[in-house]
Amino acid sequence: MSSSVERDNPPPRRKSCEACRAAKRRCDLALPACFRCTRRNVACVYPGLPAPDLMPELLALFNQPDVPEPRMTQFTLGTTPTFDPVLLETPPPSIHQPSPSPLENRPQESPISVTHSHSFEITHVRTRAHAPLSEIMASRFQYALDTLSDTPRMMVAENQTPWSHRELYSDGMPKVMQDAYACCALYITKNPINGPVITSHIHTRHQELILTPLPTSTPDLLAHTHALLIYRIMHIFDPDLHNALTTSPFECLSISALESAAVLLFSSTHFPPESDPSDRLMNNTPLLPSTLESTMHFWKLWIVEESARRTILFTFYFLQIVRLLRGERNLHCDGKLGLLHAWYASAYLWGAQSALDFAVAWAEREHFIVRNVNFTKVLSEAQPGDVDCFGRMLLVTSQGMENIREWFSARGSIL
Repeated sequence: MSSSVERDNPPPRRKSCEACRAAKRRCDLALPACFRCTRRNVACVYPGLPAPDLMPELLALFNQPDVPEPRMTQFTLGTTPTFDPVLLETPPPSIHQPSPSPLENRPQESPISVTHSHSFEITHVRTRAHAPLSEIMASRFQYALDTLSDTPRMMVAENQTPWSHRELYSDGMPKVMQDAYACCALYITKNPINGPVITSHIHTRHQELILTPLPTSTPDLLAHTHALLIYRIMHIFDPDLHNALTTSPFECLSISALESAAVLLFSSTHFPPESDPSDRLMNNTPLLPSTLESTMHFWKLWIVEESARRTILFTFYFLQIVRLLRGERNLHCDGKLGLLHAWYASAYLWGAQSALDFAVAWAEREHFIVRNVNFTKVLSEAQPGDVDCFGRMLLVTSQGMENIREWFSARGSIL
């Protein structure tokens, strides 16, 4: 799914630093400084990248209060009646007015509502190994953390994550995702012998992506966001990567880059409209293209759009998990992660293996559209088979592990 510009004019590989090039020595291309320059205590400057002594100024740009770019969403715990330490709720639906076509890829007015913070404090992430979650927190977030820890393996073995469809990159994978995919393969083979090399490689790729400008096309921007998520997830669960990130100035930049990518993706993504009794599509009445070719095209478009919708929601959800693991306080929750949002909670649509399977699921299965993290209709009308991994993760965070286990059990299934 790489753009035509990228195919015709691929980005050049990063060159050796100035010092290594002048000395005609091999450069390991590490960031923020290569091993040779670090050992000799000389300035390490890469063509096209800021010099190390300019990094404080670069960080200052991200912290200026008058910059209109998005910052980390601030949430305060316990502000809603049924909200304990939870960052998801089921408020009344209030989605923005959608664009006419459910699969049209065009910008629209952004209904995003985010409270921004312009002061970042670099603190160490607390992983499950270092600081176990409290019982209440674990009942809401342990399922998600277990799912996230399996993301690199899932990406390599299944070509998917709960927010990235397995067919998304079947027609081509952008360079940034190729790098992230390769890093996932390295990550799951990491051992005490190859650990230092793999840690350095993954950390360097992450830093390079953080400093890369955001793409303009939706498919490339989606891949860019996916890659940022994968790197950040690996940095949370691997102690070596975690230490490498939290001891560098890229800790703040990685969060800002991820949220900026998600906000830009939000502006070009369509969300399904409110259900209308006269709308056959939203009432699950068969309304499909008349030919197999057009059905295939419809399915491919839906895959991109649904992956984008899930990625946007997951990014803000994931950033709140990061803030919790960092031990941040005074987190505020508006019940919908600061977003007016919707996505298809349908395991049959998401898990369809072909355009024909998708067409059958579209015609014969009910679509549960979750708006603003409101799972009321899912909990009252859906069956366990309707809920995929993404839905289970958000349901557990919203309702608690025991409540969702009881919900599955009452319907003859197991979470």
